Amino acid sequence: MDDDGSNQTLLTESEALRPHPNSWSPDGKLIAFQRRARPNKNYAISLMNSDGTNIRQLTPEEWQSVGRVSFSPDSKSIVFNRTVRKNNIENYNITVLNIHTGKMEDISDMHATFCDWSPDGRYIIFTEPLRLGLGGGTIWIMGQNGQNPRRLIPAAVGRINKHRWSPRWSPDGKQIVFRQNEYTWEAVEGFGTSMIRKAFRIMICDRNGTNIRQLPLPKDWDYYGLDWMDDGKSIVFSAYAEIPLNEPIPRDFVWPPSNIYKYHLKTGEMTKLTDHPGTDNVLDWISDDVLSVTPAGKKKTQWGTIKK
Repeated sequence: MDDDGSNQTLLTESEALRPHPNSWSPDGKLIAFQRRARPNKNYAISLMNSDGTNIRQLTPEEWQSVGRVSFSPDSKSIVFNRTVRKNNIENYNITVLNIHTGKMEDISDMHATFCDWSPDGRYIIFTEPLRLGLGGGTIWIMGQNGQNPRRLIPAAVGRINKHRWSPRWSPDGKQIVFRQNEYTWEAVEGFGTSMIRKAFRIMICDRNGTNIRQLPLPKDWDYYGLDWMDDGKSIVFSAYAEIPLNEPIPRDFVWPPSNIYKYHLKTGEMTKLTDHPGTDNVLDWISDDVLSVTPAGKKKTQWGTIKK
């Protein structure tokens, strides 16, 4: 769709395979996404042209899981996390795949999620997963070949756990936006030990992990998809509004629709871009300086996110 929410265009039709959009290639020619290779099978990474044509599968369905895909700046490779079960043991890797040759290289054996390649190609950031009943994970960084992995932001210490995840580089590579979920583990009658949600946040830090600041957004909105927009002037995100805080989420709780919003960093103006009864969640923005035509009509437009 255009990044004002208009001109929504359906690119795939396959409810049984449940495709999940992931990311644009920096040159605007390709979209990487996850889908089931066959109904009720594991997700695999696929690739298609920006108009939805020429869908091809890149990874085998035998893998237990694959994570978010991020392209290298030259659009020739992708990085993602994966889990492969062998002899009833789960093996974790961060993998780089050359999309032209098919060559794969495991650059790290860390348990990670939400990899994102820096605009200059030198670094990859990723998330340390949340550990059930323990503290939250945080944001890590390593070199493009997996060298020198280290925490970019120290793990939070205190009564309230802070899980920092889903990081995205700004277009100029100077900042990182990420989600932060705040919660405690508490014994609750009728629920056992439960996660008690205290707040949902969107945070920004400098590229070296310092100068962390919180965007003034509702703390009871559960933020999902996240990216920069307007070449770094805005943040685009999806969110479920008004999620119960300070108590277990009831088993019969009906989740509200998830829609897409734009937040302008300088003015603080927030704009609702979609308004659907269903779920608009995974998203990725690209400038119309790169993607200059629509799939039909050859009309110059600005593409932003892909609606599931």
